Amino acid sequence: MNSTATGNILEEKIFDLFETEIDADRFWAKKSSCKLFRKKGYYSKDRGREIVFDISVKMYLPGASSYSSVILVECTNYAHAVPVDDAEEFFAKVQQVGAANAKAVIASNAAFQSGAREFAKSKGMGLLRYFDETNFKWELYCSPSAGMRTTILDTAESVERGLCSP
Repeated sequence: MNSTATGNILEEKIFDLFETEIDADRFWAKKSSCKLFRKKGYYSKDRGREIVFDISVKMYLPGASSYSSVILVECTNYAHAVPVDDAEEFFAKVQQVGAANAKAVIASNAAFQSGAREFAKSKGMGLLRYFDETNFKWELYCSPSAGMRTTILDTAESVERGLCSP
């Protein structure tokens, strides 16, 4: 199976996870305030064209026709740990399209290298380690999502193990 097909499989699973969490009102915004997208483009002035993100969630204030914030998600379906370079590149893309009103999240089936985790922490990015639809671990900094449902105990040791262990 080629890398695009492999990536699409994880994207579908992560999209389903977000959809389930939003529909059950376990997301950090009410489902009535959220619109979920897959492969949606957002305009970058730096590039003069859109950057397409794997998954995005636009969040709206009640009665608003324009979104007030957006969550942009990069899915990585690797056989190795997610490197810091991937986190840096994704963060740069998010800054080009959303800056202050965007939350960057990397979702991965693999562990995160310690450098990727430290970079994410320093930038307030979210990390999601996905094992399956009932077993996943969120770690999001500077975000109301820090209390979002998870299936692993929230001790520092379990966070480290869930995000960084193969």
